[in-house]
Amino acid sequence: MVKRILLVAIVVAAILVVAAPAMAFNGYRGDYTTTNYCQICHSGGAAGGPFAVYDTWAKTQHAVAGSHGQGKRLPYGSSCAGCHVANYAPGKVIPTPVATTVLPTQLPTPTWETPTPLPTATSVTWEASNGEATTTQAAGSAASSESFVGCSSCHYGASGGQFGNDPSNTAHASPNHNLANAAICAQCHSRYSFSEATVTVEPIGPVKINGAGVPIPNPSPTTLIQPQYPAGYDVAGHWMMGVPTTWTPSPISSVLNVQFPGWNVTTSTVPPQPGMPDPKATSAAGLQVYWQVDGKDSLWQVKGHDGSASQYPEWASEGHANALKALKPLAAFMDITPCLECHSADYRIAPANAKPTGATAQYGITCVGCHTPHVRGTETGAWDEEWTPQLRTDNMQTLCVECHNGEIPVNTQATPGAEIHHPMKEMMDGYGAIDVSAFPSVHKGKCVQCHMPPTSTSPTGANHTFTIIMPEVAAEATTSVATTSSFSGKMPYSACTTCHNRPNDPYAVYLQDTIDQRQEWTKMKIETIWGVLDDAAAAGGYKATATESTATVARNDLVEVPSAQWTLAQRAFLSGFTNVEFVESEGSFGLHNWDYSREIVNVALLQAKVAESGIVVKKPWKVTFKMSKSTVKSGTKVKFSGTVKTSAGIAGAGRVQLFRRVGGVWKMWKSTNLNATGNYALTVKLTRTGTFRMRAVMPENSTNLQGRSTPVLRLIVNK
Repeated sequence: MVKRILLVAIVVAAILVVAAPAMAFNGYRGDYTTTNYCQICHSGGAAGGPFAVYDTWAKTQHAVAGSHGQGKRLPYGSSCAGCHVANYAPGKVIPTPVATTVLPTQLPTPTWETPTPLPTATSVTWEASNGEATTTQAAGSAASSESFVGCSSCHYGASGGQFGNDPSNTAHASPNHNLANAAICAQCHSRYSFSEATVTVEPIGPVKINGAGVPIPNPSPTTLIQPQYPAGYDVAGHWMMGVPTTWTPSPISSVLNVQFPGWNVTTSTVPPQPGMPDPKATSAAGLQVYWQVDGKDSLWQVKGHDGSASQYPEWASEGHANALKALKPLAAFMDITPCLECHSADYRIAPANAKPTGATAQYGITCVGCHTPHVRGTETGAWDEEWTPQLRTDNMQTLCVECHNGEIPVNTQATPGAEIHHPMKEMMDGYGAIDVSAFPSVHKGKCVQCHMPPTSTSPTGANHTFTIIMPEVAAEATTSVATTSSFSGKMPYSACTTCHNRPNDPYAVYLQDTIDQRQEWTKMKIETIWGVLDDAAAAGGYKATATESTATVARNDLVEVPSAQWTLAQRAFLSGFTNVEFVESEGSFGLHNWDYSREIVNVALLQAKVAESGIVVKKPWKVTFKMSKSTVKSGTKVKFSGTVKTSAGIAGAGRVQLFRRVGGVWKMWKSTNLNATGNYALTVKLTRTGTFRMRAVMPENSTNLQGRSTPVLRLIVNK
């Protein structure tokens, strides 16, 4: 009998264990798996490999997200634990007042009288009495299981199906591309957004005792929590009945009201309008607000939290989020698979043997396209050295140009007639244009400093709109939100003030005129060049179509002709076409590299005019040449140097040649590259004795005749 009872007990216990996920004994999710369970397999192994995920994750901020007791914090109407601990169940919270009452003060009375205390009723601060992970979680009483952002915060389950018996319901079985879904990160990186539904908690009674020992009623009696996170959102790996391997996460908007510019909670009603948080559980002051420009919401958010954890709503409004959507229509005309490396995060993170195609890719450039959730890295924030952005390349200076480049090999130039697509890297590095001297930009490697300055009044993390904040805009931005930060409620930076601020001009407004003038000049030049190219194409018998300009029609025809058969005018036309497109498609219109951009459009205009006339009007290069010594002994080093410029004074590009006269014949002796300013220098150890005539020669190209230095110099090398 005893054995039978014991057997029944064991069976019942087993059933409870198997059914535990369905009964939600482990909290809000039915099949929650603790991080230490994942650690069994994902610890150790090769550095950076799948079996070292736990080891590298443990060094990230996610691993210590709740180390300051955020699991117990319960501000009125909201809670912190949903983003700082794992497996948080807001319905299990028991709000508990924190004793914040100051000691009662006493009235000044004679010593022989009984002191009369003043009753004190200060503001109430709340804690969740069971908000931190405890051993009682197994019984389902705790509101969370781990005091950090653990594996299950992003990966739903690890083993077992809906009832523990379906092996397909695993984090491992989730299609790899699901991990690129930005909604996984948006659960928490959308601070000041709100869940669509409130969570009911136990009523709160008297909260404090005044100086006379009388309970003070709760001044804010609420039984609602309005989570600032998507309560119960199904993250990667959740199983759906009948389709265990094709599951796709629900949109985050199904459970979270992600804020956007123009959203005004004060206009909501009860019950709330679609897209509005419940005003019974929060207030407009608790929501995100946007900087106002000309009385309207801008893209940039005012308030920040722990490094401005509002990246998702910023990112969702800009081009990276739509990178794949913008590309998909082209699939009807071309194979877009080669474009996915820079247009699809699921392509970027997929193993080499499981890359999606243009038809199957699902996400644009989402969070994991730039960041690694499991690796801390060594790179620190541009404005806060304690901030760890966890970049894929672990280098802010190279991450952006992995994609933002025109695919022109380093230190080469484009082919005449080539179509150039967003050559930001080449413009910054100062190379790639045709017949234009190389010249690197002072802005090289500073993408983040200009495109992602913090907009929060407590700035630590970069904003993710990537939209340039012009100095005048930053200076004019306003907000009604009070702040105690050092910025006094003013937008902290413009795109320029990371490097160019002045004591009496914190937004570098002094640069606005320069910015406007350079961009307007560049755009005017581009318009002029296209006009000349159109005229040149028309003169050659080409006509525009409904979809292509005259210049484009000519370009498409000429690139089909072998380059050896191009006339000088045709080569000039194609060179001008590529150069002007280089500047236009790069998109900064002079700001990324003013010196190089200006030179490109000047050269492109000259090339276009040559093409228009059909006659190449060439003038010789202007070449200078000097030697450090004119009479030396054999074995002595002599430096040869000089400059090469066009007849108009523009720095030359290419290789200059040094000639010496031997036996009455000029022979090419040495050659060397010109630098970005058209200068050259070459030091040579001389061993051959004799008297030599020396000069420098710059070879002819498409727009310049050969140039020779004058006068001829004499070099004597003695024994």
